[in-house]
Amino acid sequence: MSEQEPRRESTTRSRRLGSELRDKRMAAGWRSGLLAAALGWSLGKVSKLESGVRGASDTDVAAYLALCRVRGAEFARLVELSRESGKDTWVRPFGDDGRTATAEHDRSTAVTHYACMVVPGPLRTPGYARALGAVAPPRRGRAVFYLEEQVLLRPVGGRAVMHDQLMHLLLAPAEVRVVPTGAGAHAGVPGSFALLDATDGRAVVHLESMVADVFLENPEHVARYRAAVEGVAAVALDVVRSREVIGELADLHGGAPAGA
Repeated sequence: MSEQEPRRESTTRSRRLGSELRDKRMAAGWRSGLLAAALGWSLGKVSKLESGVRGASDTDVAAYLALCRVRGAEFARLVELSRESGKDTWVRPFGDDGRTATAEHDRSTAVTHYACMVVPGPLRTPGYARALGAVAPPRRGRAVFYLEEQVLLRPVGGRAVMHDQLMHLLLAPAEVRVVPTGAGAHAGVPGSFALLDATDGRAVVHLESMVADVFLENPEHVARYRAAVEGVAAVALDVVRSREVIGELADLHGGAPAGA
């Protein structure tokens, strides 16, 4: 790749590739400046590659990995990731380290969640997360959560767990809005999603299925989900009424003894 190649837009794949390359370099004991010199590159080229904002040829990635003593299947996997790094849709099978989803949420300055089945990860109490066999990741940045009323009624983990979960929603420093069941069909009906907005103006839609994380970056796809957010917002209760409903449902679950 020429040193004069212009900066390109990053993608979920290119950011993941850059993160993994940086890890390989550090594990091999290379400082970025020394690695750049050994490859005959500028320090800026290494920095852009590792931050995901610069594409790389197979030769570039192979040379980088060779200096970092990466071989075999891992070498082939990262070269293949480089070849795919310009694509705007990525399906990541569950069973990996969850690093991609965490990184994409962490880089976002504003996140909009729509949930129609269970409470989204960043709002879960440890007890609720354990009942789902999941973890409760930290919430960062500004977030708005649209929760279907049925999510608050579904007794995940039993009454005590649900009571604690709903009380947690009341205390959460986030905008939580309830979508009443009586709203009927609306733009969010097809399924849960998270819309992630970053400071560079790029947005990613994160979908979770039973077998994979899906990341959508195509502008047309993102626009459709942004329109869905507007549709959901139009039928959701305001924050004050949502808090009232959550409180009423917390009373309904009743704070029964643990295990009830």
